[in-house]
Amino acid sequence: MVAQERQRREGDQLRHELLAAATALAVSPRPVVIPSLRAVARACGVSPTAVYRHFASQGALTRAVLTAELQAFERAVLTADDPGREPVERLRDLAHAYAVWGVGNPGLYQLLFESADQLEREWASVEPSAELVARTTELLEAHAAAGRPAAPGPVPAAEHLWTSLHGLVSLRIHKPAHPWVTDLAGSVDHLLRGFDA
Repeated sequence: MVAQERQRREGDQLRHELLAAATALAVSPRPVVIPSLRAVARACGVSPTAVYRHFASQGALTRAVLTAELQAFERAVLTADDPGREPVERLRDLAHAYAVWGVGNPGLYQLLFESADQLEREWASVEPSAELVARTTELLEAHAAAGRPAAPGPVPAAEHLWTSLHGLVSLRIHKPAHPWVTDLAGSVDHLLRGFDA
């Protein structure tokens, strides 16, 4: 009886230690990773040697994917901007294009905006939000020049808009089962009302 009680306590202690270790490991963010060279070779039905002829290392493949997907993201968002439209309409178009691309490409969005900073040398300090924030700032400045300044100023407002869009997209990616009462477009429009857009 005593031996069984000791074993149960040790089991409970081990369970507690395992749970504590798992929690400690989960505290640090986990990057979304590019599939391995071998996995990519399997997906293409070729040998790993064939992949090495095009990508000398996992880092080279990762850099190529990040670069290509950043360009795809920027193309999707920035080409939605029509310079012939009013700044407020251009801002709305950019915000909608951002949200549509993010929700439509969840793994790639996570890679660019939720993991890229953990890839360090592969990412080479490229900031995927820089062009978006710059364009948004420009549009908010134009909006202000028309007599409708965005508080607390164009640069902080542009950063706030970007972080708000990120939150909207990220939650929709991570909480797909949530019963969202507003569709994606409606959520973006509601968000933009806070910017007097």
